[in-house]
Amino acid sequence: MSKDRVQLIIAGVSSALAVLAVFMYTATVRAEAGMARAEALERYGGDRAQVLVATTDIDAGQELGPSNTALMEWAVDLLPQGEVALDPSQVEGMVAQVALKQNEPVLLERVGTGSARIAVPEGLEAVTVSSDDVLAVGGAIRTGSLVDVYVETGEGKIVQLGKHILVLETNSGGKEGVGGDITWVTLAVTPESTQELLSASVRGTIHLVLPSSSAAKGGESK
Repeated sequence: MSKDRVQLIIAGVSSALAVLAVFMYTATVRAEAGMARAEALERYGGDRAQVLVATTDIDAGQELGPSNTALMEWAVDLLPQGEVALDPSQVEGMVAQVALKQNEPVLLERVGTGSARIAVPEGLEAVTVSSDDVLAVGGAIRTGSLVDVYVETGEGKIVQLGKHILVLETNSGGKEGVGGDITWVTLAVTPESTQELLSASVRGTIHLVLPSSSAAKGGESK
Protein backbone atom coordinates (compact mmCIF):
# COMPACT_ATOMS: atom_id res chain seq x y z
CA MET A 1 0.00 0.00 0.00
CA SER A 2 1.41 3.35 -0.99
CA LYS A 3 2.23 6.07 1.50
CA ASP A 4 -0.31 8.43 -0.10
CA ARG A 5 -3.08 5.83 0.26
CA VAL A 6 -2.23 5.27 3.91
CA GLN A 7 -2.38 9.01 4.55
CA LEU A 8 -5.77 9.20 2.80
CA ILE A 9 -7.13 6.37 4.95
CA ILE A 10 -5.83 8.03 8.14
CA ALA A 11 -7.35 11.35 7.08
CA GLY A 12 -10.67 9.65 6.35
CA VAL A 13 -10.74 7.90 9.70
CA SER A 14 -9.82 11.13 11.51
CA SER A 15 -12.61 13.00 9.74
CA ALA A 16 -15.11 10.30 10.60
CA LEU A 17 -14.07 10.38 14.26
CA ALA A 18 -14.35 14.17 14.31
CA VAL A 19 -17.85 14.01 12.83
CA LEU A 20 -18.83 11.35 15.37
CA ALA A 21 -17.49 13.44 18.24
CA VAL A 22 -19.46 16.50 17.07
CA PHE A 23 -22.58 14.38 16.69
CA MET A 24 -22.21 12.92 20.20
CA TYR A 25 -21.59 16.38 21.71
CA THR A 26 -24.60 17.84 19.91
CA ALA A 27 -26.77 14.93 21.05
CA THR A 28 -25.62 15.43 24.65
CA VAL A 29 -26.35 19.16 24.55
CA ARG A 30 -29.77 18.54 23.03
CA ALA A 31 -30.55 15.92 25.65
CA GLU A 32 -29.56 18.25 28.50
CA ALA A 33 -31.60 21.08 26.97
CA GLY A 34 -34.55 18.73 26.56
CA MET A 35 -34.35 17.66 30.21
CA ALA A 36 -34.14 21.28 31.37
CA ARG A 37 -37.14 22.19 29.23
CA ALA A 38 -39.12 19.20 30.50
CA GLU A 39 -38.41 20.23 34.09
CA ALA A 40 -39.48 23.81 33.33
CA LEU A 41 -42.69 22.64 31.64
CA GLU A 42 -43.48 20.46 34.65
CA ARG A 43 -42.73 23.30 37.09
CA TYR A 44 -44.86 25.89 35.28
CA GLY A 45 -47.50 23.54 33.91
CA GLY A 46 -47.15 24.20 30.17
CA ASP A 47 -45.38 26.09 27.38
CA ARG A 48 -46.49 29.43 28.81
CA ALA A 49 -46.82 30.60 32.39
CA GLN A 50 -48.10 33.55 34.39
CA VAL A 51 -45.06 35.00 36.19
CA LEU A 52 -44.40 38.14 38.19
CA VAL A 53 -42.60 40.81 36.14
CA ALA A 54 -41.19 44.22 37.00
CA THR A 55 -43.35 46.85 35.28
CA THR A 56 -40.73 49.56 35.83
CA ASP A 57 -37.08 49.78 36.83
CA ILE A 58 -36.77 48.85 40.52
CA ASP A 59 -33.79 50.08 42.54
CA ALA A 60 -32.03 47.87 45.06
CA GLY A 61 -33.76 48.28 48.41
CA GLN A 62 -37.08 49.36 46.85
CA GLU A 63 -40.19 47.50 48.03
CA LEU A 64 -42.05 45.35 45.51
CA GLY A 65 -45.79 45.75 45.07
CA PRO A 66 -48.65 46.47 42.62
CA SER A 67 -47.06 49.80 41.66
CA ASN A 68 -43.98 48.16 40.13
CA THR A 69 -44.83 44.48 39.47
CA ALA A 70 -47.60 42.57 37.71
CA LEU A 71 -48.40 39.07 36.48
CA MET A 72 -47.64 38.56 32.80
CA GLU A 73 -47.66 35.58 30.47
CA TRP A 74 -44.21 34.37 29.42
CA ALA A 75 -42.94 31.56 27.22
CA VAL A 76 -41.34 29.05 29.58
CA ASP A 77 -38.37 28.65 27.23
CA LEU A 78 -37.55 32.35 27.63
CA LEU A 79 -37.66 32.51 31.42
CA PRO A 80 -34.31 33.10 33.20
CA GLN A 81 -32.75 30.31 35.23
CA GLY A 82 -33.83 30.28 38.85
CA GLU A 83 -37.12 30.25 40.74
CA VAL A 84 -39.45 32.88 39.29
CA ALA A 85 -42.23 34.35 41.45
CA LEU A 86 -45.60 33.05 40.25
CA ASP A 87 -47.81 35.10 42.57
CA PRO A 88 -47.55 38.59 44.11
CA SER A 89 -48.00 37.05 47.56
CA GLN A 90 -44.57 35.42 47.23
CA VAL A 91 -42.86 38.82 47.35
CA GLU A 92 -45.32 40.67 49.57
CA GLY A 93 -43.42 43.03 51.88
CA MET A 94 -40.09 42.18 50.22
CA VAL A 95 -37.53 44.49 48.66
CA ALA A 96 -35.20 44.11 45.69
CA GLN A 97 -31.76 42.91 46.77
CA VAL A 98 -30.33 44.15 43.44
CA ALA A 99 -31.65 46.52 40.79
CA LEU A 100 -34.34 44.97 38.56
CA LYS A 101 -34.99 46.11 35.00
CA GLN A 102 -38.40 46.86 33.53
CA ASN A 103 -40.01 43.72 31.99
CA GLU A 104 -37.63 41.45 33.93
CA PRO A 105 -39.18 38.36 35.59
CA VAL A 106 -38.75 38.55 39.36
CA LEU A 107 -36.45 35.81 40.64
CA LEU A 108 -37.00 34.95 44.31
CA GLU A 109 -33.24 34.81 44.85
CA ARG A 110 -33.03 38.51 43.96
CA VAL A 111 -35.49 39.76 46.59
CA GLY A 112 -35.44 39.76 50.38
CA THR A 113 -37.50 40.65 53.42
CA GLY A 114 -35.76 43.96 54.01
CA SER A 115 -35.61 43.11 57.71
CA ALA A 116 -32.96 44.76 59.81
CA ARG A 117 -30.63 41.77 59.90
CA ILE A 118 -27.73 44.17 59.43
CA ALA A 119 -26.78 47.15 61.57
CA VAL A 120 -26.49 50.35 59.54
CA PRO A 121 -24.16 52.90 61.14
CA GLU A 122 -25.87 56.11 62.24
CA GLY A 123 -25.95 58.73 59.49
CA LEU A 124 -25.40 56.18 56.70
CA GLU A 125 -27.65 54.14 54.41
CA ALA A 126 -27.39 50.54 53.20
CA VAL A 127 -27.22 50.19 49.41
CA THR A 128 -26.93 46.88 47.56
CA VAL A 129 -25.18 46.66 44.18
CA SER A 130 -24.59 43.75 41.83
CA SER A 131 -21.11 42.29 41.85
CA ASP A 132 -19.15 39.11 41.25
CA ASP A 133 -15.89 37.52 42.36
CA VAL A 134 -13.87 39.32 39.67
CA LEU A 135 -15.25 42.76 40.55
CA ALA A 136 -14.95 42.07 44.30
CA VAL A 137 -11.20 41.38 44.49
CA GLY A 138 -11.48 37.74 43.50
CA GLY A 139 -14.23 37.15 46.05
CA ALA A 140 -12.06 38.42 48.92
CA ILE A 141 -14.62 41.05 49.98
CA ARG A 142 -16.22 40.12 53.30
CA THR A 143 -18.69 41.58 55.77
CA GLY A 144 -16.77 44.29 57.62
CA SER A 145 -14.34 45.03 54.78
CA LEU A 146 -13.52 48.65 53.98
CA VAL A 147 -13.39 49.15 50.22
CA ASP A 148 -12.76 51.85 47.65
CA VAL A 149 -15.55 52.01 45.05
CA TYR A 150 -14.96 52.77 41.36
CA VAL A 151 -17.34 52.77 38.39
CA GLU A 152 -16.37 51.85 34.84
CA THR A 153 -18.52 53.92 32.46
CA GLY A 154 -19.61 53.02 28.96
CA GLU A 155 -16.91 55.30 27.55
CA GLY A 156 -14.22 53.19 29.21
CA LYS A 157 -13.48 55.76 31.93
CA ILE A 158 -12.86 54.79 35.55
CA VAL A 159 -14.28 57.14 38.19
CA GLN A 160 -13.85 56.84 41.96
CA LEU A 161 -17.14 57.11 43.86
CA GLY A 162 -15.90 56.70 47.42
CA LYS A 163 -13.07 55.57 49.69
CA HIS A 164 -13.04 53.29 52.74
CA ILE A 165 -16.70 52.32 52.44
CA LEU A 166 -17.93 49.71 54.91
CA VAL A 167 -19.27 46.41 53.52
CA LEU A 168 -22.36 45.56 55.58
CA GLU A 169 -23.15 42.23 53.95
CA THR A 170 -22.61 40.02 50.90
CA ASN A 171 -24.61 37.08 49.64
CA SER A 172 -21.60 34.81 50.24
CA GLY A 173 -22.05 34.85 54.00
CA GLY A 174 -20.37 36.39 57.04
CA LYS A 175 -16.80 37.35 57.74
CA GLU A 176 -15.57 33.94 56.68
CA GLY A 177 -17.34 34.36 53.35
CA VAL A 178 -18.83 30.86 53.39
CA GLY A 179 -21.71 30.46 50.96
CA GLY A 180 -20.53 30.54 47.35
CA ASP A 181 -19.59 33.14 44.77
CA ILE A 182 -20.38 36.80 45.34
CA THR A 183 -23.34 38.16 43.35
CA TRP A 184 -24.19 41.26 45.40
CA VAL A 185 -22.64 43.49 48.05
CA THR A 186 -24.38 45.83 50.51
CA LEU A 187 -22.44 49.03 51.27
CA ALA A 188 -22.88 51.72 53.95
CA VAL A 189 -22.86 55.12 52.24
CA THR A 190 -23.90 58.64 53.11
CA PRO A 191 -27.43 59.66 52.04
CA GLU A 192 -26.04 62.12 49.49
CA SER A 193 -24.02 59.30 47.88
CA THR A 194 -26.91 56.82 47.59
CA GLN A 195 -28.36 58.19 44.36
CA GLU A 196 -24.91 58.53 42.81
CA LEU A 197 -24.05 54.90 43.60
CA LEU A 198 -27.37 53.55 42.31
CA SER A 199 -27.07 55.60 39.14
CA ALA A 200 -23.51 54.36 38.64
CA SER A 201 -24.62 50.74 39.07
CA VAL A 202 -27.09 51.22 36.20
CA ARG A 203 -24.87 53.07 33.75
CA GLY A 204 -21.61 51.20 34.36
CA THR A 205 -19.76 48.43 36.15
CA ILE A 206 -18.96 48.77 39.85
CA HIS A 207 -15.45 47.72 40.94
CA LEU A 208 -14.57 47.19 44.60
CA VAL A 209 -10.95 47.68 45.65
CA LEU A 210 -9.34 46.71 48.96
CA PRO A 211 -6.94 49.39 50.23
CA SER A 212 -4.05 48.50 52.51
CA SER A 213 -4.89 48.00 56.20
CA SER A 214 -3.12 51.20 57.22
CA ALA A 215 -4.92 53.23 54.53
CA ALA A 216 -8.31 51.80 55.49
CA LYS A 217 -7.91 52.73 59.16
CA GLY A 218 -7.36 56.36 58.35
CA GLY A 219 -10.29 56.87 55.99
CA GLU A 220 -14.00 57.62 56.22
CA SER A 221 -16.93 56.33 54.20
CA LYS A 222 -18.17 58.71 51.54
